[in-house]
Amino acid sequence: MTTHRLSFSLLLCLALLSSPVLAETSLWQVRDGDSVMYLGGTVHVLAAADYPLPEEFDQAYEQADRLVFETDMQAINSPAFQLQMVQRLTYNDGRSLKDELGAKAYDALLAYSRKRSLPMAMLEQFRPAMVSLVIVMTELERLGINGAGVDEHFYRRAQADGKPVSQLETPQAQLEFIAGMGRGQEDALILNSLRDAEQMADMMTKIKAAWRSGDRAQLVKLGLEPMRHDYPALYQDLLVKRNQAWLVKLERMLKNADTELVLVGALHLVGREGLLEQLRARGYEVIQQ
Repeated sequence: MTTHRLSFSLLLCLALLSSPVLAETSLWQVRDGDSVMYLGGTVHVLAAADYPLPEEFDQAYEQADRLVFETDMQAINSPAFQLQMVQRLTYNDGRSLKDELGAKAYDALLAYSRKRSLPMAMLEQFRPAMVSLVIVMTELERLGINGAGVDEHFYRRAQADGKPVSQLETPQAQLEFIAGMGRGQEDALILNSLRDAEQMADMMTKIKAAWRSGDRAQLVKLGLEPMRHDYPALYQDLLVKRNQAWLVKLERMLKNADTELVLVGALHLVGREGLLEQLRARGYEVIQQ
């Protein structure tokens, strides 16, 4: 896959029209008899023009007794975790990025750093996964896509309303997934990141439009298929294995009396190994909103 699509599911990953729409969106109701859960696909970073969100999300929020996020939203936004992330993704063994990249990837990154006025001395301290994220965030910032995403938006609302929140995995687990991004394919990771930087505007338009309209086939085409083809091991670690771990927790939630709104990256929901198909296969009723 291209690194933008990869990073989109982490940051993201991942709504051209800003007004409420009447069509379906990336929100599903999951039912087991009288037990109800809402599963919402998120884009982790949005622009101001992407608001308001589809009204179905607001309706699900109002009906939910609890919100469930991928991870602890308060913890990952804390200075302590941000420092831990930088330390985890920075060389501390005497090596630098130049030692890990081939000449082609390094020279391409050097040219990009000059073009975007990024200090190469700073980038050389970072491991390839961190450099990939820097490239993605630099391009998103240039496009004005630097505001709260769906999950952050609803986390803030829940905090203001006193609505309970919980998470599916720890911040440390997410950090380890990020740290392993592109391991063993460092040159490809950087070169694909740079290639995608040139296509970021078009890609984000397509991804946000697919997310807003709940177009599962398009999300699979844009995100899942390239990842599965080019990074099969990462596809397993980043999506399949995490989905399987989350399914256990989702089924447990469906056995209680509460109504949960579960918000995860949109790519976790779609495809044959996504949460929606896995829940259907287990006999739950899944209805797009």
